[in-house]
Amino acid sequence: MVIPKAKPMVPEAVRPVQSRPMMVPQIAKNPNVAAASKGGRPVDSSDSDDDAPLAQKKKSLDSEKRTKEEREKRRREKKERKRKRKEKRREERRRREAERLGGGRHTVKLNSSSGVKKKKISSGGGSSRRVSAGGNGKGSEIMWTQLEHHGVLFPPEYEPHGVPLTYDGKDVHLEPHEEEVATFFAVMKETDYAFKPVFQQNFMDGFKRILKNGKNAHVTDFEKCNFQKIYDWDLARREKVKARTSEEKKQIKLDKDKAEEKYMWATMNGKREQVGNFRVEPPGLFRGRGEHPKMGRIKRRIQPEDIIINIGKDAKVPEAPAGHRWKEVRHDQTVTWMAGWNDSINTKDWKYVQFGATSSVKSESDKQKFEKARTLHEHIGKIRDDYRKNMRKDNKETAQLAVTTYLVDKLALRAGGEKDEDLADTVGVTTLRVGHLKFMGPEDDHPYPKIEFDFLGKDSIRYHQEHAIERVAYDCLKRFCKNKKEDEDVFDKIDPSKVNSHLQTLMPGLTIKVFRTYNASITLYRLLEETTKPKAAVPIMKSTYDEANKEVAILCNHQKGESKQHQAGMDKLNDKKKELEKEMKELRKADKNHKKLPSLKERIQKLKLQMETKESLKTVSLGTSKINYLDPRITIAWCKKHEVPLPTVYTKALVQKFNWAMCEEPDYVFADLSYNIERDPGAH
Repeated sequence: MVIPKAKPMVPEAVRPVQSRPMMVPQIAKNPNVAAASKGGRPVDSSDSDDDAPLAQKKKSLDSEKRTKEEREKRRREKKERKRKRKEKRREERRRREAERLGGGRHTVKLNSSSGVKKKKISSGGGSSRRVSAGGNGKGSEIMWTQLEHHGVLFPPEYEPHGVPLTYDGKDVHLEPHEEEVATFFAVMKETDYAFKPVFQQNFMDGFKRILKNGKNAHVTDFEKCNFQKIYDWDLARREKVKARTSEEKKQIKLDKDKAEEKYMWATMNGKREQVGNFRVEPPGLFRGRGEHPKMGRIKRRIQPEDIIINIGKDAKVPEAPAGHRWKEVRHDQTVTWMAGWNDSINTKDWKYVQFGATSSVKSESDKQKFEKARTLHEHIGKIRDDYRKNMRKDNKETAQLAVTTYLVDKLALRAGGEKDEDLADTVGVTTLRVGHLKFMGPEDDHPYPKIEFDFLGKDSIRYHQEHAIERVAYDCLKRFCKNKKEDEDVFDKIDPSKVNSHLQTLMPGLTIKVFRTYNASITLYRLLEETTKPKAAVPIMKSTYDEANKEVAILCNHQKGESKQHQAGMDKLNDKKKELEKEMKELRKADKNHKKLPSLKERIQKLKLQMETKESLKTVSLGTSKINYLDPRITIAWCKKHEVPLPTVYTKALVQKFNWAMCEEPDYVFADLSYNIERDPGAH
């Protein structure tokens, strides 16, 4: 029997703290300390604790140990509470995603076998009927009885070009799968993304994994990589494409349309409907919006083995490409998507092939969405009275729910949700942290105190705005932030699920997105009613509409980066204006009453107006609100009433998308502006 050697005695002064619970620390003699005196005190007093009797010292150590154990227990409990909140927020995010995809109210459950989100739908269109039990559980709603389609269209396989990568001054001939990834970066070499360190790092990490265990595994340093030769090859390829004759381009388009024709249409319940995004996204480098932490990662090629097909039981299942098979074929009548697969970058997200924007499925969904926003107008007065009353209550959770409802109503903030560590730190109203707020107090010329909001919103777009808010809301926010660190949550008693549950008590079907849709639409409607000049020229009408649309975009924080072509476009307009002004000046010298002068003056005024509008909208995205948040009947009725051609404010795609609203009369009223509307110019 081998007897282990005894461990050397550790001096008390350097003994590590034991982490085992409920252990009494042993008092070991310190060989470096002189013998204790007769009174029980050590002779050496270099440590202040050594001045105390041993019994007192032991008691102090016991107390310290208990304190540490209690602190560790509190830390574990806090961590567990945070984990539960995170899980709730993830569930809320899944529910919102399901609502966005299905167009109705949903509760979302995750199928443990496949990871696919299943939805319980409480609103649908057409001839749907409710079933008591079935494949998706009790209460699911049948969306279709017949569904036929042709699956998805895959991108073409990669064709190697044979152009080498230059590494450390030497040409490196890559394998086809390596060359493909190198080409992903080479074609982006002159973009802003390619100069961002995060983009470069993420790309190189993925590229090294591709090269690992191959003959080119020595390529590991991004700084030594030169993609110029591949970039030049791609530049020459693009020039060849541009040099094609009109007949060649026309033939290529005809061949492309012919190949895609069968994928563009599906049949649901005997009706032919247009399919939306039937193409599988090709591989490449992830870009993301804003400063996304995953930018530069390699988006792998999606294979048939990744894709779930959803189709009718009696329909012919689309054939997978040769040598492949589908991941799964299902017949889920409670959803309207036809194919789905995991996103290759954000693997918890799913990509779906759904019906197009012009289909009756989407049209009905859009109509219900905007009708629900109109319904909110009938409840808004009561809701505002409710949150003002509850903001004054002592119960912290009640007050926090009231303040979040106020911020959603007044500032159109999104809900927000807990994010995984590898995702961008984007936040919404429920996940605001103390560091995102700056209390500026009241100003001499303003009745309400101001707060500066500064955080990353959806798609990593910075939300940086100052708002004057009501005193009771301001005081509540200060109370919620009191004695908290900058990285702590402002609303620590609630989460998105609690907020949406609370909103349901105020109005059936009310969500944060309904609030945003309502406030966006009524803002546009009110501004058009107030600012439109009857019988004005079309350019002035367009400017009026764009300004109203701009206010909505600012309210919803719909921003974009300034285009590289913006300044060049402004210079071009300015040069044109100078030419017209020069021409008008010369005509006036020759003849003050020249017949061309009025038309020249009008053209100059139009150019000035165009330049002003272009400059004011250079960082504002008008399209997002038009597509998602503005009731199209407001725009269509306004155009009819003031004889403005619809293409002046709507693209061809939007005209097709909102075809269901084209029959609206010029006297359409989104909401009665004199009913329950709070015109509070001092609030924000």
